[in-house]
This record gives sequence, structure tokens and C-alpha cells, in this order.
Amino acid sequence: MSSRGPDTDPDPFRIESDVERWQVVAGALVAVVFGILSFPSVHGALYGLLVGTPALLQWGLVALVLGAVGYRRRSRPLVMAALAVFVVLGLFAGPVVGGIYAHEDVADEMSADAAQLDTLPNTSADNVRMLPRSVADNYAQSSMQYPQYRLTGSDITYRNGTYEWSYGVVPDAFLVSVLGNQRGAMYVNMTTTDKDITTEETRFENGRGQLFFDSYRYKSVLSAPLERHDWETTFNARANGTSYIAHSTTTYEWKVRFFPLPQLYAVPQFGGVEVMRPDGSISHLTPAEADASALLDGQNVYPYSLSTYRVRSMQYVHGPLNKWFWKEDVLTVAELPEGGNEWPLVVPTDTQNGLTYFVATEPTGSGNGVYQIWTFDGQTGEVGVQQYDDAQIGPQRAIDFVSRNPEVNRLSNARAVSPIPIVKGDALYWHVKVVPRSDSGVTYTAFVNAGTGNVTILEGDRPVYAFMTAAEVDAVEGGAGGSDGPASTASDTTVRVVVTDADGTITGTQNITVPEGGDVQLTVENRADGNASANGTASADGDAAAA
Repeated sequence: MSSRGPDTDPDPFRIESDVERWQVVAGALVAVVFGILSFPSVHGALYGLLVGTPALLQWGLVALVLGAVGYRRRSRPLVMAALAVFVVLGLFAGPVVGGIYAHEDVADEMSADAAQLDTLPNTSADNVRMLPRSVADNYAQSSMQYPQYRLTGSDITYRNGTYEWSYGVVPDAFLVSVLGNQRGAMYVNMTTTDKDITTEETRFENGRGQLFFDSYRYKSVLSAPLERHDWETTFNARANGTSYIAHSTTTYEWKVRFFPLPQLYAVPQFGGVEVMRPDGSISHLTPAEADASALLDGQNVYPYSLSTYRVRSMQYVHGPLNKWFWKEDVLTVAELPEGGNEWPLVVPTDTQNGLTYFVATEPTGSGNGVYQIWTFDGQTGEVGVQQYDDAQIGPQRAIDFVSRNPEVNRLSNARAVSPIPIVKGDALYWHVKVVPRSDSGVTYTAFVNAGTGNVTILEGDRPVYAFMTAAEVDAVEGGAGGSDGPASTASDTTVRVVVTDADGTITGTQNITVPEGGDVQLTVENRADGNASANGTASADGDAAAA
């Protein structure tokens, strides 16, 4: 019978060589360096866990006390109880209950603060959101002329009195990201379907797309470590001769409720706006300061995620049991077409701050019918709601209506995209764009009356801006456009010329606008290519006579 001494017993936790010790040290150093270099991402995760979910700290502290007492008394039941408290309450029940408390708190606040609207904010007739993001992205990419650089994702910005799609021109190659700087910004005019692009060269010391310590995100987090940074609202802009990058931040207000489970919970709040200038200096503006800032005039700085969170909280207005079981007055955020925009939809309006966020909702199980629309001021977050007695057509059905329209259906390589709410007077429309699948431009613009389902197809910019004039809506919607084909303006008459070949197949169309009180001559001659035609005259009343 053999025995082994204590020196010969294997110890799985023993480090037996200097090599292994250095491996442990090197691994720890790599972990520390990685944590430092990825600080913005680490910060976001930790902030969400520790500040946005106080149940982890609350029940973790309780478990720590129980575990310490159990360890001191050598009581295994107390130690096991501590572990159970942390797992069951800290990781599961506590966060769930705290989240419900927060939603109920926000629902009560929304019910008390939301203005009951008779009419939604009317859409600006001067700045219409004409260009969908997908086409703007295509325009921007095709105009990119800087090797080693790329474009960031886009957001809406206000510049020189016009709303534009904003892109950062940022380093692409790794070494350029480490050693170089953000080169500037590109702006694509969203108020026209034409390709209208401006590139502004401004080098940022701490820019977007830069890595490590020169990163815009890194320096922003260092300047405000006690706030959650909403990177999805990041945009480039220029005002008063100053170029800058800005994004919004969110903070959490901790509250406590004792029944049915004593629980700390966190309610998200608008924290403010971080503004970084090219020299790397940062200004942190409170919500009130951001609203009053000339630099941010007209910009959308209220956190997108906060607006949708507040609307979804209205599902808890009658309590969680009602949300789960009875579903009385329980709302669902309306569906948007896949691959397009996400809520909130941002629209230039005739309001003081110029931009309004829209979030459409429908009763659970109603199926694409909108009966409430929530609005948020793009700078202050001031909330309003309009409820419709009769369900309105939602954005998904609006896309279906436009896609089935004969004028659109005949196009084999086009699709309807980007439904945006448009409000004129008391009427709600869905502004839909018909674009080639290559996203190379805008073929048609469609307005779907959410109350009646009538589809108005327009071609070009000028008819759309005419449609945005309240006095013209009825004439355009019920006149030359309607659901039959493209139209121009209401005060002007549109003659639609249909070009066919010898077999009667349509090979093209052309709209010709006749000014009020004027006329236009149409002359088509036989040509060598075989096209044939006649002469015609159209007067402002829209009648046409063959000559």
C-alpha cells in the first residue's frame, strides 16, 4: 500500500512555473487594456446594468450581507439563501418587477402631461421630407471622393434653413482611424428629390470613426461618465460659423416602491446634449439650455429611444395584469414596413422648434389600423396625443395601397418605401415614395389619405409642395391625381401625355403643367425612329382637343 506526501499531491490551482505566472499577468494586462480601449462600450453596458437596473445592486447588497453573516456563523443555509436571493431576485424577479414599476410610473406621467390634441402639428410647407434615407444614402455614396474614408450612418440635421441628411466623413482604414481624423461632413438635401449634396471639410481632433483615445465617443464618455450616451442621435451640423458633432444623453431617476415587492427602479429622463467642436472641446447642455441654444436651433436632440419607451409604457396604464390578460385599451406601436425607418418618425412641422416626432399606435389585435398618434417636440420632448374616433389607415397598409396602384404596379423594378405622416388641417396622410430597387432616385411621390384610403400619385417636387398648401389639397387629391395617375398642382392644370408604340404598349409618360389662365401646345411629328403623333392644345381648365 502506497501513499503520497503532501508535496506530491496534484494541486489544480497551483501555478507551477514562471511561464504560467507570466501568462496570467499578461492575460490580466490584456483585459485591462482592452477595457480601457473599449471604454465607451464597457461604460454603456455597466451603466445600463448598475444604474439602469438597480435591482442588481439592491439584491446584490442584501445577498452580500446574508452571505457574510452565513460565512461568519459557518451557516450553510444562510450562504445558500444569499445565493438564492441574488439569483432569483437580483437577476430575474427584481429587474422584471423594477421594469414594470418604471413603465407604470411613466404611464402615469404621460397620462397627466400629454396634451389632448384636436389637430396634429401641421407639416411644414417649406421643408417637406422628400428624399427617403435609402436614396440619400445612394446619392451620398456615389459622391464620396475621399480614399481611405467612409460615410457614417445618416441622421436629420438643420442647416442654412433646410433639413438635410447628415453624414460624417470618417476614417475607414485601421491606421487612418488610429492616426487620422474625421475629415468633415456630407449633407444631402432632403427637401428635394434632386441630387443636392454639400461636402464640408472640417478636421476634428476627436472625431467619429477615430479609435482609442482620439475617439469622439471616448472623450464624450469621459466628459459625462454619469449619463447614458444615446449614440443613435449623433449628427454633424454647422451653425453660426461653427461645425460640431452632437448627441443626446439619458439619465435615470431612482425611485422605490414597497408593494408587492420592495424594489428600487430607474425611470429614464432626458439628460441633455453633448456638443463637440473641431478642437475637441465639449459643452454639455441641459435640456433647457439645449432648447435655448442658437447652435442647436431646429435640431432633433430629444432621444429617439426615450420617445418610443414612453409610448410603450402606455401599455401599463391600467396595470400589468390588464396588459397581460384583459388588454383593455392596451396599445401596440403600429408596424412599419421592413427595411425602412423606425419609430419615431421625424417630420419638419410648423411648430416653434421645427421638428416633431410621431409614433402611431393601434389597439392590440386591431391589425394595421391607427387610432392614436403620439407626438414629441424634437427638442424638449413635450408630448401630445390625438385619438381618432374612426380608425385610420396605418403605414403598412399605406404601402400596400400605393403598391397596388395601377401607376405603380406597372413598374416592374420599383417599390414603395418610407411612409411618413403628413398632416394638413385635420387630415392625416401617409407620404410614400416610389423608388427604383437600385435606390437611384424617386419615381413618384404618393399621398395616402389615412381616413379614406384615397391615393394621390404625384411626380416631381413642385406638385408635392403644391399639395402641402392646405387650400390645394382637396383640388389635387380629387382632381388630376386621385388614384388614377400622376398629377401636378391644384391651381395649375396637368395634362398627362401617354406615349405608346404601334402595338399600343405604353413606353413612357410625361406630365405638362398648364399655368392658370394659360395654355400649352403639344406637337408630335413623324420621325426617322418611327414615332408618330398629333398636335394638341390644352387650356387651364384641363380640356384637350386633337388638332
